[in-house]
Amino acid sequence: MLDEDRRRAERLLLPAPIPARVAESVVRIVDIGILGTRIEHEEPLMAGPHTLQFEWDGEQIEVDCTIVRSERSQTVFQSGLLFSDRDRVLVGRIVTTLADRDEMERLRTLVEASKLINSSIEPNALFASILTVALNELHVERGTLYFVDDQKKEIWTKIAGELATEIRLPIGKGLAGKVAETGEAVILHDAYQDPRFDRSLDQKTGYRTRSMLCVPIKNRGERVVGVLQLLNKIKGSFGPRDLEFLNDISDHMAIAMENATLHMELLEKQRMEQELALGREIQSRLLPSAPVDVKGIELGALSLPCYEVGGDYFDFLELPGGDLGLAIGDVSGKGVAAALIMSSVQAALRVAAPIEDDLARLVARLNALIFRSARGRKYATFFFARYSPATGLLRYVNAGHNPPYLATAEGLTEIASTGRPIGILPESSYTEGTIELPHGSVLFLYTDGLNEAADPDDVEFGNDNLRDLFLTQRNEPTNDIPSHVLDAVIAFERGAKATDDKTIVVMRRV
Repeated sequence: MLDEDRRRAERLLLPAPIPARVAESVVRIVDIGILGTRIEHEEPLMAGPHTLQFEWDGEQIEVDCTIVRSERSQTVFQSGLLFSDRDRVLVGRIVTTLADRDEMERLRTLVEASKLINSSIEPNALFASILTVALNELHVERGTLYFVDDQKKEIWTKIAGELATEIRLPIGKGLAGKVAETGEAVILHDAYQDPRFDRSLDQKTGYRTRSMLCVPIKNRGERVVGVLQLLNKIKGSFGPRDLEFLNDISDHMAIAMENATLHMELLEKQRMEQELALGREIQSRLLPSAPVDVKGIELGALSLPCYEVGGDYFDFLELPGGDLGLAIGDVSGKGVAAALIMSSVQAALRVAAPIEDDLARLVARLNALIFRSARGRKYATFFFARYSPATGLLRYVNAGHNPPYLATAEGLTEIASTGRPIGILPESSYTEGTIELPHGSVLFLYTDGLNEAADPDDVEFGNDNLRDLFLTQRNEPTNDIPSHVLDAVIAFERGAKATDDKTIVVMRRV
């Protein structure tokens, strides 16, 4: 409710003029207050004391008044009347009733506006709802609602009628951007006379902007979450009552816009999760099953990414002369970027390995490829070997990868590095090593997600435990070894969140 001081101080603008008479002349009451009123009329009025007659709630009201000013606006006269002291009590009751009705109508309008604004969190519907409220209650021709993107330091909107078209502006640029930056409303009564107004959009569209109201939308923490820009008030000009109405519904608009932003973020998160799930499915299909038709050997492999997609890689390749190619790699970092590098390595290796017998030169070419792709920001440890079933000879290049182990009756033999990881420098060189696999021996290839796995106390599984684990598993069925090893490492973690991908490849010469 309006307080008494405000009622006494202000004049209430009537929603529709009240017909009245002054000195037998027909007039219209435009606003009314305890101290006086403003009337419109077509004929001039004589100065001096008068009686103002009008009907109010079925009663004929007569109050004494004096014309204190009169001026002509085109074909209509506007006059100000001052009430006598005797009649101010009567007028006061009328003003109080009008104020109460005005307040009730204002509250009804706010409730209806808030219901419409909060009817949907879907962004396109929210755009339409807020603009509908502004157009209907403030009677303007057009409006634009901008969201504030704090992360990108921009404001953005969707063009009316073209909701698929999004436009973005830096915060601080243009009138809307300036309002987003300062949090202060801007009113232009004559847009073309104000140097801050940019006419280019009008010139492009053919629309003529006459007046503009641009207000910040603030949440309860006084943070600007949006900007509402309204063009061309149909009747009268933008003023305090428009600002008051928008300020009253600002909280509702802010809540709705923040909910819509959260909704958009949730939809984007769901979209990314779906994309990553699809990426994980595709990546798992890129990793081959262990071949079962290579004479004289048994193979097993398993890879477990710590995120949806990973940077670990292994492969089996059929090579000329009946040889078998064995590859394992670990791209620096994790996630999508690592997965893309891994896919590049796999694709290049599958093309080059069958035609390049020199393993050192083959790995050097992969190094150059990864460096060109990532410019040193990503690299991979990589082990590639070519095994000849007829001789049991394993030729290999170890590009900075965790040393594979060969388990024989005598124990474990470590296969050391023969060059730096691929992708660090553009022209790294590598050397080829050889080792013979005795019958019954088992070759273990793995990534550092095994030995660096940690428990909740940040104690790592470690190389010694991994070596002991390989020794205890060397006589187990080859197909079972990868899952047994990973199960043992995961059990050691005791529920701690994995921070790296885990991959193991096992080859036994029978």
